[in-house]
Amino acid sequence: MARRLAPYVTDTRPEPAQLQDADVRALVERAATLLMVMPANQRRETVEDLLSPNDRDKGRRAVDALIESAFAAEDDTGRLRRIV
Repeated sequence: MARRLAPYVTDTRPEPAQLQDADVRALVERAATLLMVMPANQRRETVEDLLSPNDRDKGRRAVDALIESAFAAEDDTGRLRRIV
């Protein structure tokens, strides 16, 4: 009986942390695309809001990851610019 129920007991779904990482990776790609097509020097808050309007923390993490990957830079006034 236990062998027959084993497929139902073993959960192979990704953990919430893994889902969040995948979500942030997707948002980083979207942020890079936004910076390529939007006018230069967008406000960081604008990009964060466009990426994730319902969860500002996700948008903030995505923009942080974009900056860490050296695709974008943030100036003193909080505006993002693409690094070519």
